[in-house]
Amino acid sequence: MAQLSSHRDWSKELLAVQSAIAATPGDIDQVMDLIVVGALRTIPHAAGALVEMRDRNEGEFRAASGMAAPFVGARERFSGTLFEQCVLSRRVHHCPDTQDDPLVDAESCRALGIGSILLAPVVHEGAVVGVLKLYGPRARIFDEQDMLIAQLLAGLITTGLARMDRRDAHSELDRMATRFKATFDQAAVGIAHVAPDGRFLLVNDRFCTIAGHSREALMQGGFQQITHSADLDSDLDNVHQLVAGDIVSYVMEKRYVRADRQIVWVNLTVSLVRNGVGHPDFFVAVVEDITRRKMAEERALHDPLTGLPNRRWLAEHFGSFFGGMPRESVIAYLDLDGFKAVNDRFGHAEGDRCLSDVASSLERVLRDRDSICRIAGDEFVILMPDTDHATALGLIGEFRSAVRKLCRERPWKIGISTGAVMIDAQQFASLDDVLEAADRLMYRAKKEPGIAPIICNIRDVLAA
Repeated sequence: MAQLSSHRDWSKELLAVQSAIAATPGDIDQVMDLIVVGALRTIPHAAGALVEMRDRNEGEFRAASGMAAPFVGARERFSGTLFEQCVLSRRVHHCPDTQDDPLVDAESCRALGIGSILLAPVVHEGAVVGVLKLYGPRARIFDEQDMLIAQLLAGLITTGLARMDRRDAHSELDRMATRFKATFDQAAVGIAHVAPDGRFLLVNDRFCTIAGHSREALMQGGFQQITHSADLDSDLDNVHQLVAGDIVSYVMEKRYVRADRQIVWVNLTVSLVRNGVGHPDFFVAVVEDITRRKMAEERALHDPLTGLPNRRWLAEHFGSFFGGMPRESVIAYLDLDGFKAVNDRFGHAEGDRCLSDVASSLERVLRDRDSICRIAGDEFVILMPDTDHATALGLIGEFRSAVRKLCRERPWKIGISTGAVMIDAQQFASLDDVLEAADRLMYRAKKEPGIAPIICNIRDVLAA
């Protein structure tokens, strides 16, 4: 089975095909050409695509792309073919292996390199008038998502046929919207039409399920009301660029707040449909639930015992943190003194409780802009951006006081040793260099427990 394109890829390509069709004057042959070309971008593991329309007892190949391009203009009998089966069933028809299907010329398919075939019916005025065919280079290359995409693409041919038949522009748009909604209501992804002011105009069932709100509640509000506050500014900035014409679509990961106040992560793809005079008419939004993936990523970047960011998180975020430092900043390396005795005397369960309690105590001291990571065992790193020497000394003193207070409430006694380095935006250094320098100072402090916390410029430490 070939690796499928991501939802972000296929949904964006599908929206691009839809937008291109909307810009056509209604020429059905042009619509078909756009769809067979777009089909290979939307389902990149297909080798060819064609539109076959029924003409009495034959099928005529009206448009084709990829390896099927030479077939344009050819005709085949209707009876006893996959085309006939798709017309009779009025459903997507799948031939997973062309070498094992009595309705397929196995020898011809083998010569042409066709291993599997997918057909989606084109319905017009209640009848199946044609099919969209996709050819796979190997057997069993298509799956259920491909069937859904093929059905959506075939629905766009239906839309093109409807446009060709309509003379009244208002009636045409109304019929197109009705067909579009009927098709997308069955989609496995959430789809919504959103007004320029953010109000929901149309949502399918899957969108309601993902967003965690009823259709009635969504229609009464807008996307701003269900978007997590931390993601709203970025979303609105993308919307403004879309309306201004600076971009043609955008993709972002964002959070929705469900009715039960739970958070759901989605991958959002948005494009803008404009009216006849070029003014914004409505947005088309496609959402996929990525909560499980985001939770897995979050677990991979956090220490399961304390909940703090881990060394991997530090490695991934250090560059952006360091590059954004406006002035001097401090990075401190903390190690617990006497922690081994906690494990030896009270057991590892109490040792784990000790680490968790210390992490919570240190977090309460941090300012909003500070971050703390557990990078190994009883070792922590604290990032203090835009912090001078005196402020850092004061914060480290508060860390020590917090641990002393904690020890008065617990059966064990521990302390902390700290080494810290000062850096600025002009002293770019790797994370390894920064940690090595702070670690050196921390061990120096551990050997001389009576001295004040050591904070030195990173250049001085590395040069020593």
